Amino acid sequence: MTTPRLAGADESYLLSADLFGLGAPIQFSWVFGADTDPGADAVTELRLALARGPLNRAVSRTRVPAARDRWVRSAVSVIPTRTEHIADDEVSDWLDRRLRTARLDPAEGSAWRLDDAVTGDGRRVVSLLVSHMVTDGQGVYRALDAAAAGLAAELPPAGSARGVRAVRDDLTDAARQLGAAARAVRIVAAEAARGLSQRTQAPPAPVRPVPPDPDDCPDTDCPDTTLAIVDVDRETWHRRAQEYGGTANSLFVAVLAGIVTRAGVPVGEGRDALTKVCIAVSRRGDESDDRANASGGVWIRVPGEVEPRMDLSVIRSQSKKAFVEYAESGADRTADNLQAIVRLLPGTLIGKMMRAIPGPDTTVSNLGVAPETALTIGGSVAERFSIRAIMLGVPPSARRKQGPAIAAWAVEYHDRITLTFFGINPDHFGDPELLHKLISTELAAWGVPGRPW
Repeated sequence: MTTPRLAGADESYLLSADLFGLGAPIQFSWVFGADTDPGADAVTELRLALARGPLNRAVSRTRVPAARDRWVRSAVSVIPTRTEHIADDEVSDWLDRRLRTARLDPAEGSAWRLDDAVTGDGRRVVSLLVSHMVTDGQGVYRALDAAAAGLAAELPPAGSARGVRAVRDDLTDAARQLGAAARAVRIVAAEAARGLSQRTQAPPAPVRPVPPDPDDCPDTDCPDTTLAIVDVDRETWHRRAQEYGGTANSLFVAVLAGIVTRAGVPVGEGRDALTKVCIAVSRRGDESDDRANASGGVWIRVPGEVEPRMDLSVIRSQSKKAFVEYAESGADRTADNLQAIVRLLPGTLIGKMMRAIPGPDTTVSNLGVAPETALTIGGSVAERFSIRAIMLGVPPSARRKQGPAIAAWAVEYHDRITLTFFGINPDHFGDPELLHKLISTELAAWGVPGRPW
């Protein structure tokens, strides 16, 4: 069995946790009607099935310099949680609390948790929290599919990283990584000479870890990040996109760019306006692709002031071009090579480098149509379903300086699309009521009314 090791975004999230104490939980949420409640036993069965799958992993540290840390099966027992009882109108607040209080630590073997609650009118709400260090959105889909099929993941046991053979494997990996770093220096230098700054390249994860500024002062008066979940009619969304020359994804980009404009994020005025958008892209291959994280992204720059019912063909053509370049010209190559170099640098220098990387104005992640296995628990299909991710532990000053100002996710199922929003910049998206107002106003202007959870 090949030793699975941390690479790419996995290492980025581990570095952020180690150096700055940052966390990046993903949340999958289900809401079942009183007449379709799968019951507490079904939630318990799902928890046990996930414990056998790819999410239940931990970081095993290596002591060999330059070698990558390993992924192993977590030795931490999965502790069942009690079903909570909440008010009928508390669904969104309960999910928000679960997400904000997530204390996941894959380095210690606690990479995920599953909780549920029942409302007064008999609906069951389920929350699955997973550290972004161990997977991405498509990876959670796969884990849920494996759980439904009763499949177990092939992960080395927790004690497998000990002994002479493990040290020998680490030495071999270290030699490979030193060679990769030497090659990376030449490749990155060549890319820089060809004008790398003009390439449509994005960070390796939909929401980048943003390290705090070491000179940051306590800023207890600044508002926290904000959250919102909104449903839109699926047919209306697609129809509006087609009417204005776009796709569901280009409409999603336009809506987020419009919200950025309404919030007053400085992107320029008139013809000089330029909204920077990072669009998440899955790089996961077939079923044999068992990487923890396989997500990337492309940047597009929407020119001019973004207005409702604008011609979406510009966003559509820009996105298509960026996707093609990303797929055909190896746009992720530089990021992969930078990882080989960064791996050898001291933590203080890594922190300075991460703070120097500019972020987009907004990040959008379209998870597409949810598979049936992702919507189903214990044979019951959820009435509502959502996906989102946040960063925990980023101080207000860092959220001001480095984008994105807001991030959003979309998933299609049944007759709806559920949009989730994460307001990051404290000056423009620090007020929950204002965030909801900005969202509802922008959606209404496009003729796609939203229904908040």
